Amino acid sequence: MVADRSRPGNADLLSGVRVLIVEDEALLALEIQELLQSAGSTVVGTFNDLARAGQVARREAIDVAVLDTNLNGEMVYPLADDLAVRGIPFVFVTGYATSNLPERFRSMPQVAKPFDPTSLTNELQRMMGKGPLSPASPGTARGSAQE
Repeated sequence: MVADRSRPGNADLLSGVRVLIVEDEALLALEIQELLQSAGSTVVGTFNDLARAGQVARREAIDVAVLDTNLNGEMVYPLADDLAVRGIPFVFVTGYATSNLPERFRSMPQVAKPFDPTSLTNELQRMMGKGPLSPASPGTARGSAQE
């Protein structure tokens, strides 16, 4: 389910925002990429490997990241720590319950899998100061089932 490209102003929702996508499910990564590009963002890259994602995150200018918590059994937390230290906001797109995340990440933005495209774009807009300012957009996960 990709964003409605015919909706007026849809291309301006995340205009100019540079996004890193880290997701091991190829179809989901493509769906997120298309969604964010249709909202006006520039996708720096989509990665299913933590090491490659980390290299790009250190080399490229990134405004925000979309992170799957579990990449084929490898947890994304080292990259999330690096982004946090550098002041780069991120959102977890995950099937894990908040209680299953390390304590330091439990207050971070999360969107539940299967994800609602509007929830993800709303959360990214909120994080970038471009949209809804509610602390948790409808559909934002805070205790979903495990992945």
